[in-house]
Amino acid sequence: MLIVGLVVVLVAAWGVMGHPTGAPSSVCDHPFMEPICHRDNLSAIGFNNTGQYSLCSDAVEGSPGRVMVTLTGASFKGFVIRATTDGENLGEFNEEGSNVSFNDLTCSRQEDVAVTHVNANSKSSVSLVWEESNGGKSTFQATVVPSIETYVINIYGRSNC
Repeated sequence: MLIVGLVVVLVAAWGVMGHPTGAPSSVCDHPFMEPICHRDNLSAIGFNNTGQYSLCSDAVEGSPGRVMVTLTGASFKGFVIRATTDGENLGEFNEEGSNVSFNDLTCSRQEDVAVTHVNANSKSSVSLVWEESNGGKSTFQATVVPSIETYVINIYGRSNC
């Protein structure tokens, strides 16, 4: 009986914490990058972005092929940022020059590359370096998790912010 109680407590604790070290790769494959596990297991409520977050991509001056992708807005604990290219996987996020560490996600589509947070510390801005090799044909999309109860989807990138 004690073992059953301990298992229940451990499972409940995991549920409260969500994914503190990053989203699962399955998020990358959802068209809106909706955290299904977060929604289904934690009863989190999703919201469309209504301007509380912005995702900007700007060329890094003097560094051809390098783009700074910056997600800013209200405080959040988790994020996923996905780059989609024309054709095959023609780029990568690079920690060198980025202001946060991140985990790579494994996307099933060759056109998609995504990264996620490594901790659940509060943040209001993350900047990632995107190394492109497809002539600037990448588009960016993000999802953020402000709290265990909520997530925000449909954060689309803009250029030259």
